[in-house]
Amino acid sequence: MGKKLTVNTRYYRLFPAEGYLGYAFEEYAADMDRAAFLVVDVYGLGFHPDDPVPSYQQEEHLEGARPALAWLGSADHEDRIVRTALLPALNAARDIGMTIIYLNNSAPKIGLRHSEFSKVLKRQLNTDMERMFAEDDVDPKEYHYGDSDHVKISNLLYPRENEYFVRKHVYSGFFDSRLDTALRNLGIETLVCAGLWANVCMAATALDALYRNYRVIWLRDGTLAGEKPEGVATLANTARWIAWFEDVVGYTVTSGEFAAACEA
Repeated sequence: MGKKLTVNTRYYRLFPAEGYLGYAFEEYAADMDRAAFLVVDVYGLGFHPDDPVPSYQQEEHLEGARPALAWLGSADHEDRIVRTALLPALNAARDIGMTIIYLNNSAPKIGLRHSEFSKVLKRQLNTDMERMFAEDDVDPKEYHYGDSDHVKISNLLYPRENEYFVRKHVYSGFFDSRLDTALRNLGIETLVCAGLWANVCMAATALDALYRNYRVIWLRDGTLAGEKPEGVATLANTARWIAWFEDVVGYTVTSGEFAAACEA
C-alpha cells in the first residue's frame, strides 16, 4: 500500500435546504504516487537577486512587457504570495518526492494572432501574444522564437531537472496540450494547484481537470486573481474566485496545511 498525503480540505456546501452549512471540511488521503503539484504560470523576473533586470521595468508601454503586473495593479501581492505560500509549498512537495509539473504559456506556430483568444489579449492588454510568449530555448520551427521577459522563470522558481514542464497556449492547460497525456502516463489522480491567475488559467485548467475526473485542490493562499484598481488592497476578486472554486469545482487548503501534511 502506497504512502498517503492526508489533508483536511475545505469546500462550500449549499445544503440542507432548511439552512445551508456554508463551509464544510473533508479529510482526504491522497495516494502519494498518484498526486502531482501543478505550478501554473508562475514566471517573471525579479524574485531572486541573481535574476537579470527585466526589460519591462525599463519600458513605459505595455507592448512586450509583463501585463500581469499592470492587470493586478501591484506586484506586492504576487511577491508576497510566491515567497510565503507558493514556494514553501512547492519545496515541501519536492521534499517528499511528489511529482512536480510546471504549466506555462507559450507561442506555438499555429496562427495564434488570427485566433479569437489572441484578439482578446490584444483588446485587454494591448499585447501581441506571439511576442509576449516567445521563448529563446524552443525549437523555432515549432514555436515563435524570441526573448520575451514575460515567460522567463526566476532563479527562485526554476524547474529542477527531474520535474515536468508542459506548454499551453490558452487559459486551460488541457486544451491542445500534452498535460492530460502526461498525467495519465504518470498515473495521476489528484492535482494540488498553485499559481496565476485564479480567474483565468487556474480556473479554466481546474474545470477541464474536473471534467477529466481529476480531483483538484487549490492552495487558497497560493493564487491571485486579476484585480481592478478598487479591489487591489483587499484582493476582492481573488476571494470571489476562490469561493467560486470551492462552490462548484474542488477543494482548498492553505499552503501551511499542505506543508504540514507533507512533513507528517
